[in-house]
Amino acid sequence: MFRTASSVLHILPIAGLYTFLPKYLESQFRLAAHTANMVSGVGGILVMGIGIIISGVFILRVKPNARLVAAWIAFTAVVYAIGMGILMSIGCPMDDFAGLDRANGVFMPECSTCDCNPDKFGPVCGADGRTYFSGCHAGCSSVNMTDGKLTGFGQCSCVPTLDNSTMTEVSIGYCPLQCSNFVWYIVLFSLFVFVHSTSEVGSMLLILRCVDPRDKAMALGLIQFAIGLFGNVPCPIVYGAVVDSACLVWDTACGERGACWLYDADVFRVFFHALERIKRIPAFHDELFPSRVPNSRVVAYVHYQVTEQIQPIRPWKLACQVHKLRLWTLERWEQCSCLGCV
Repeated sequence: MFRTASSVLHILPIAGLYTFLPKYLESQFRLAAHTANMVSGVGGILVMGIGIIISGVFILRVKPNARLVAAWIAFTAVVYAIGMGILMSIGCPMDDFAGLDRANGVFMPECSTCDCNPDKFGPVCGADGRTYFSGCHAGCSSVNMTDGKLTGFGQCSCVPTLDNSTMTEVSIGYCPLQCSNFVWYIVLFSLFVFVHSTSEVGSMLLILRCVDPRDKAMALGLIQFAIGLFGNVPCPIVYGAVVDSACLVWDTACGERGACWLYDADVFRVFFHALERIKRIPAFHDELFPSRVPNSRVVAYVHYQVTEQIQPIRPWKLACQVHKLRLWTLERWEQCSCLGCV
């Protein structure tokens, strides 16, 4: 039961993290969509695969007991939760947006212009290094075309130049982000993902050790069912609600709300990583409980097929008083008789 609950609480943050990580990188560090997806794959999925392979080789070579494996799984959960707290503080500010009222989630023109449509979000970058909601909010009165394509706006009365003069031009898109935290974020994120991924193989082995060999297939099927029902189904709903709560500017069409144009970077960062931490706390308890079981090399349990009674016994002091019995340890079931265990 504890292993099943741990598996469900494990998949919830992992599935939500990798589903919305590209969107988070786009809004937090202003990466292009293809760059954000590539970074998510290399820094997340690839690193996780490497961690799983290394942990599998380690368990194959060292052969740790069940208590040590369970303790390591609980330790990785703690490291991952601490890591999400650290990543919560690594981001980029939104102080380069001109006229942004973050409390009310609106952009206000910084000079006297005509009425601007608050639903038409088209960010432009001014010579002052700030991003404006649209060319209208920058006070622009002309457009710049190159090869029949809109490249910017001209005669923008709200955008000062470096010499404090006006009537300058703006370019389409966000201004370059003056923030160097992206590299630190990816390095630390990959490190915490690697540590956490080393618990995958041990978690599966604990599941297989806790059941009768004839019930292993059923146990794996039930756990996958629980993961799909209680993990994968609510994951997009929960994380979608959290991500939407950080939206500042919504696209509207025909009076209906569409996709989010702009997210509050600070709210998105805190909510996104805080949800990861909250879901790892109960998972840590469920992963810590199996580490309290007796060492599988010391105590075993004998199940008498005749009397159907269970009692503790030392494996090396097993007396041949019954024709056939089954000896259970956390490693395997053994069929025992007067001739020994097979």
